[in-house]
Amino acid sequence: MKKIIGYLKEINRQRNHKTKELKRRLKLLSVSRRLQDKRQQKIDVTSVKRILIPFVDLGIGDAVCHTGTWRSLKKAGYILQVIVEERNRDLFEKMPDIDEVYVININNIDAMKVIETDLVISHYSWMKRKELLNTQLLRKIDYKYAVGFGGWLDKPYNLMLPVRSEFHITHPQKQILNVLNVEPDASGYFLPVLPEYEAFIDDYLAPHTGKHIVVLNPFASVAERSLSLPQLETLAREIVQYPDTQVFIIGEGKKLADLHFDDANITVCRFKSLWDAITLIKKADVVVSVDTAIVHIACAFDKKLIAVYFSMLLDHNKNYEGNTIFAPIGKNAEQLIYDKRHNKIDINDIASKVLAKLGLDKTAT
Repeated sequence: MKKIIGYLKEINRQRNHKTKELKRRLKLLSVSRRLQDKRQQKIDVTSVKRILIPFVDLGIGDAVCHTGTWRSLKKAGYILQVIVEERNRDLFEKMPDIDEVYVININNIDAMKVIETDLVISHYSWMKRKELLNTQLLRKIDYKYAVGFGGWLDKPYNLMLPVRSEFHITHPQKQILNVLNVEPDASGYFLPVLPEYEAFIDDYLAPHTGKHIVVLNPFASVAERSLSLPQLETLAREIVQYPDTQVFIIGEGKKLADLHFDDANITVCRFKSLWDAITLIKKADVVVSVDTAIVHIACAFDKKLIAVYFSMLLDHNKNYEGNTIFAPIGKNAEQLIYDKRHNKIDINDIASKVLAKLGLDKTAT
């Protein structure tokens, strides 16, 4: 009976997904009626000076993953424009490679003022909700050319580049650089050094001079990928049992609000700015994170990193494995992948790997 019930539930899920996808495509077609058909028009790269990147319904980690490409485009002489939401304004306005930041409300796209550009790049057309949002945004953009990746609707785009299964998020970026004849920046991701935050974090760390600094981010955007309080306590205490080791716990303010440790070697960081956390990560010896935003920030500084991931498909698509697409980069990053059934999270193993990266072992006690 359980097998029958499970089978019926799966059929119902598939039906709901297909119904939702049909509605999405019908909406896409409706929006596309008001857009030019660009499919037969080739891109004249020599006429492209401004490049606009819609970056909505996306997070900080997504942005960091594109910083290397933006740096390459900027070095090649392009003017970079981005469309973002208010919640990401602080990040983008401090990025030196971004020239123009347009802050919008994605729930009221009709209120947008028209933006002029030469080339629009829709990096996330392969994701269903992003494709719809970006197509809606195209109605408010006066553009010569547009490039998308892996989308279903190709009418508004001069070029729709394919994305293969099991790709990394940087692979489509390399394709657009190839289209524009731009050499990719060899440094990977990039985040600037901001003197005001450097000074603050230097003062913040002054009482811990000489200690190993471990930055721990235990909370993801989704609760099921976050550490429980007992897991967090075990991990933090296991790390700080070794001499001269200080753990700094970072995360969203509301998630840290009730955290307290009666241990001077464990600090809960109640920062006011994302840039405080970014600068602390830059100065860390090891970073441990269950959240991809912090993972990618650590990769930008090529930090020793333990990235704790859980098996996850994107858009209910077996070809879009989140652990592959958003895997950490760099020689110092180690990715641990768990699931809720067959390979449950092992806190002791994570702690051991942290200490190994610090060059510590049990003989250090």
